[in-house]
Amino acid sequence: MADNREMSNYPYLKKYQIPHKIELTDKLLELLMKIAEQRPFLEKSIGTPLELKLLRKAKIRAITYSNQIEGNALEEDQVTAIIAGKKVKGSIDDVAEVKNYYEAIDYVETLAQDTRILNLRDICDIQKLVVKGQLAPDLCGTLRTGPASIINSITREVIEECPPHYDLPFLMEELLMWIKENQARNPFVVAFATHFIAVAIHPFADGNGRTVRLLQHYLLLKSGEAIAQLVPSETSIMAQRERYYLSIRQSRELERLNPFIEFMAECFSNSANTVSQEAQTLLKEVAGKTPGHRQDKIIRFIKSKKEVSSAQIYEFFKDVPKRTIERDLSGLLKENKIQVKGLTRARRYSLK
Repeated sequence: MADNREMSNYPYLKKYQIPHKIELTDKLLELLMKIAEQRPFLEKSIGTPLELKLLRKAKIRAITYSNQIEGNALEEDQVTAIIAGKKVKGSIDDVAEVKNYYEAIDYVETLAQDTRILNLRDICDIQKLVVKGQLAPDLCGTLRTGPASIINSITREVIEECPPHYDLPFLMEELLMWIKENQARNPFVVAFATHFIAVAIHPFADGNGRTVRLLQHYLLLKSGEAIAQLVPSETSIMAQRERYYLSIRQSRELERLNPFIEFMAECFSNSANTVSQEAQTLLKEVAGKTPGHRQDKIIRFIKSKKEVSSAQIYEFFKDVPKRTIERDLSGLLKENKIQVKGLTRARRYSLK
């Protein structure tokens, strides 16, 4: 089902044959359904201790693989170390890209919480953070002033010649208008389509791919899709990097968005499925580590001994901080499930 909006509303996109009509094909709808199926489980983790683990892992992967798509050689463990302020073996440029992307993704996630409408300055600021210290100052945070091509980072093959620089202000104005006029549509479709249109425009001298993937991330968060923070689709894109470039070429040649947005929907769905499986594994690992589980174990331990000292309980939970156990004991005392006698150092606990 095609959008009936007249192409003349976007004369510059039409001039450079950049597709921007959304078609909800059966394949795309099926992929969107798969994403929707993952949402309930992932949303349940938001606001829980599990969320912090997933957020940390997602951010590391987004940084690692968005940079790897562009040829960065650093792996997840090295990126983790860099973010922690440690030194790693790697080129100066690769390390700088990681630090830049870390700063850029934080900026994007903060920007998504702002109530104002996205503007060109925001997109330029994202690019400026991505390429900070790696380009001449006049190429950071500004539209390019020369020719550009979309190049396969593996083969160095030119995929597409991009529009000339003198039409970039008009193209970017139309992109922003397109985003605004389609904001009521499915957020994933709009974000993936924006990804393609921005890549085809190629507004900057460098850093376009990373900037556009961050723009996609922004649009999903801005639309209320909180699971985007937990799902680094860059992982799946990197695993199928050749298909990524192929889908760009197919969309340009066919003048249809669907080859690209269907590929991106597949990547997001695959990454969401991976995160869901990892989250279930993490839940099993933390089973028994919640206050309720610990308190049940304390009661069973006391019952098995009839009476135990504080020292015995601390030893039994030697992998748990002492203050945490003290809070658990205090809670059990308030609930009258256990009783205590003796002074602080000589306390003895028994069942009520």
